[in-house]
Amino acid sequence: MVKECQSSIKPQDVPVCLHPIVQPAYVNQMPALCTPIHTVPVVPQPNQYVTIIEPVFIDHISRHSGEQMVVMTTAGKVEGVLTGVATDHIQLNIGNDRAIHLRIDQIVYFEGLPISYRP
Repeated sequence: MVKECQSSIKPQDVPVCLHPIVQPAYVNQMPALCTPIHTVPVVPQPNQYVTIIEPVFIDHISRHSGEQMVVMTTAGKVEGVLTGVATDHIQLNIGNDRAIHLRIDQIVYFEGLPISYRP
């Protein structure tokens, strides 16, 4: 015995601007078993973006901008020219037509030319 889908939502409860989802009545010539599906007027979206900022590390890596360097990540070693530094990632160009964006929190260490700390 097949039961029909019963929904507790009344048509007057659904905003007019939303279109109902049409459920198939039959699948393989048999009445479809389903759970009620209805539209949701508003889906909550995250309103905060959180990232860990390491200002000293970002300063040190920024000093190598435009230079060839090696970056060791949690996934392995990457070599290229540092072309961009943001608060959450860096960009390494690894050829004339390719670039890699690496998340700073995935960087273990980097190798580059020595830079003086004298002011």
